[in-house]
Amino acid sequence: MRNFYILLIALMFMQLSVSQTVNDVTVFLSEELNGSARYNSMAGAFGALGGDLTAVSMNPAGSSVFLHSEFGGTLNYNNSAIESSYFGSTLNKEDNNLKFDQIGAMFIFNNTNPESSWTRLATGINSHRISKFDYKAAVSGRNSKGIDSYFLYFADGLDFNNLPLYEGETIQEVYRVLGEENGFAAQQAFLGYQSYIINPFSFEDGETQYYSNVEYGQLDHKLNILTRGLHRKTALNFSGLYKNVLHLGVNLNLHKLEYHSDQSFYESGHYSDSPVYNIDFGNEINSYGQGVSVQIGAIVRLKSLRLGLTYDSPQFLEISDQTKQRVSSFYIDQGYIVKENIDPGISNEYEAYQINLPSKTTLSAAYIFGGKGLLSLDYSLQNGANTVLSRNGGSGYLDNLTSSLPNTFGSIQTIKVGGEYRFNDISLRAGILNRNNAHKSITSSDRAFTFGLGLDFGSNTLSLSFVQFNNTKKYNMFSEGLTDPYTLANNISQVSLSYNIKL
Repeated sequence: MRNFYILLIALMFMQLSVSQTVNDVTVFLSEELNGSARYNSMAGAFGALGGDLTAVSMNPAGSSVFLHSEFGGTLNYNNSAIESSYFGSTLNKEDNNLKFDQIGAMFIFNNTNPESSWTRLATGINSHRISKFDYKAAVSGRNSKGIDSYFLYFADGLDFNNLPLYEGETIQEVYRVLGEENGFAAQQAFLGYQSYIINPFSFEDGETQYYSNVEYGQLDHKLNILTRGLHRKTALNFSGLYKNVLHLGVNLNLHKLEYHSDQSFYESGHYSDSPVYNIDFGNEINSYGQGVSVQIGAIVRLKSLRLGLTYDSPQFLEISDQTKQRVSSFYIDQGYIVKENIDPGISNEYEAYQINLPSKTTLSAAYIFGGKGLLSLDYSLQNGANTVLSRNGGSGYLDNLTSSLPNTFGSIQTIKVGGEYRFNDISLRAGILNRNNAHKSITSSDRAFTFGLGLDFGSNTLSLSFVQFNNTKKYNMFSEGLTDPYTLANNISQVSLSYNIKL
């Protein structure tokens, strides 16, 4: 009968019964230009302007800039071309998608009482994607470290009697029980041992030290990545115009997050006499989250000048993760080549955890050239190092991960500049965005160049935008052992079409 030493082992490995890594923080901190076509075509520089459905999600005071109630939505076509870099080697992968990206409505109430200081009130709702996670990528390069270091890390200190299959047991059963009673670390050690990648120094109960069964000098690594998902924000808005000078507003934001990633890692190039070679390690993760945040904002009207200020509270998200794993390898057994497939077919479900994405402050200014056009500027500051991960009841692992984040992430400064020129019922728009990378080790900035066209038909408008957005993110190959970094440079070409109706 299998003896798991349930209480002792569970206490030892409880902090490893999680799947969160720095890679997750990198994903959740991401933000793109996704909104109405007018908003996108001016690079999102609307903090002092308002009067746009997506702009209300940026500065809640912007809804009382509307003169009429309005309803609208946006269709978005996205082409993503990703170049990966890993130990000097690069690969390119491309993906396309078409999404209904934004929808919203604003209701305007003009005060006809001349003695009231509040000349206009507005309320409404807007929903748009903060970021989308739809892309395909391939990473390839040569490394002197192998995936065996990953399995050795988790096996170190674990009693060997947890890893064999005893009479009547199956891969599925043992993998499941190890996850329930011992945690994530024991599952990784089990996969490494059952695929012959690692072995104990002695096959005796009580053995806790392991060695690699793989021999190599330089290895060829290839990682195929397929991700899908989004971070959507729905803003419930209320604002008012005070004495025709000061717009004040507040948003209650509801966040929905979905992230699906399927990663297949393949390692080859082992020595010809290596006992184990050609290792394929697959990991799937599905993350589901929801949460809230609050925004307060103001816009001051000074003749042709507009000044804006917005404070975004931290985003309080609760996320649940599910993972699936599989591993295969080739090994030599009595002169025969055998392929070992270890596929438990088990979905690991982890206790929900909380992630608090840091607050953000935005200063804005705009100049209005009568009815001819405008220029707008936004500056935002957010400190990625202030991201906090936690769990009800406490988690030493998440506490340590949070403490390590200032070593990886820094302040995120974003500058947006947008302009619009109008003649008759046609508007020409353009903008630029520059944001320094959240990763301290990446010196290149995220950049966007935008332009667009708007047609005003009186009771309705049609807008078209084009966005060229380039961003770079840095990831670790795995959370432990084989932690070497790779980068993904994403070149996004995006076309958006919006139709709005004045009610």
